[in-house]
Amino acid sequence: NTGDDDARPICIVMGNENDGISQEMRELADHTFTLPMNGFAESFNLSVATAITLAHLSACSKDGKGPLRPGDLEGHNLKCLRLKGILNSLAQKRMGKALLKRNGIELPTELEWI
Repeated sequence: NTGDDDARPICIVMGNENDGISQEMRELADHTFTLPMNGFAESFNLSVATAITLAHLSACSKDGKGPLRPGDLEGHNLKCLRLKGILNSLAQKRMGKALLKRNGIELPTELEWI
């Protein structure tokens, strides 16, 4: 949809591969959709289905930007979130703090949740 309602907030509920969304959620939804499948695959996994959906939403508007927009985190909070993502991507979670400490980087107390 590329109408005036593009500016409204949207919520996308993704169902699991076996059962989709619950009947209750389906009844509460304004719209539902399925992703067409070609070939031998029975279903997309959730991350692939979500990526396809978000890419479609980004590309389908009249300005090519879709209803998705960059986040509004700024400065310090954005850097903290990126740091958390990087540290959580390590196989051994404690390794991140150890690497930072070994390089003379101490996390401030406000970042102890990382």
